[in-house]
Amino acid sequence: MTPLIKYFGGEKAVEIARRNIQIHGGVGYTKDYQAEKLLRDAMVLPIYEGTSQIQSLMAMKDTLTGIIANPQAFAKSMADAQWRSLRATDRLERRAAAVQLACFKAQSYLITRTAAAKFKLVKQRPMTVWMKEFAKDWDPKRDFSVAMLHAERLTKMLFDAAACELLWEQCERFPERREVLERWLERAEPRSRAMLDEITSTGDALLAELGGA
Repeated sequence: MTPLIKYFGGEKAVEIARRNIQIHGGVGYTKDYQAEKLLRDAMVLPIYEGTSQIQSLMAMKDTLTGIIANPQAFAKSMADAQWRSLRATDRLERRAAAVQLACFKAQSYLITRTAAAKFKLVKQRPMTVWMKEFAKDWDPKRDFSVAMLHAERLTKMLFDAAACELLWEQCERFPERREVLERWLERAEPRSRAMLDEITSTGDALLAELGGA
């Protein structure tokens, strides 16, 4: 959760501070008020103690290596999210589970692409050592190239999924929190669909170009 919170907090601070300047218009840009200072101060948050991009790489690496270490747990979690998105009795729980399911689908796509790329290298060795070779010597720059390209998109999806899970847990204890979850879902649902589409349909041409270079 740490890289997700650092990423979201830093990026959101800049977004809100920038919007504050636009609300103030021209005087927001000048030093007559404190709006411009808020943006200058916020700009450091996605940079120091690890940039937003570093946080994304950490979140991606931890997520995918976790799947590699325990694929059964990942498959179980994904199946649970799919069941809840279809069968949960509460409408908000179904919607929250659908956001989580989209995140699991993105992870599944990235780990499948990552494993396929690794297996191409493993196949060059004798079949008797395939499993041993597959489990060792993972090179992030080589084996996680697709995941590295989409690390920020995955981070946004991971944060939305985590937020939905936490807000739903709060709703079960405090019904007045349902409004907060509903407002979050209004933004998270289309955002998750868009991020999943970008992850699964973009990037190949760029990676091919970089590989050729």
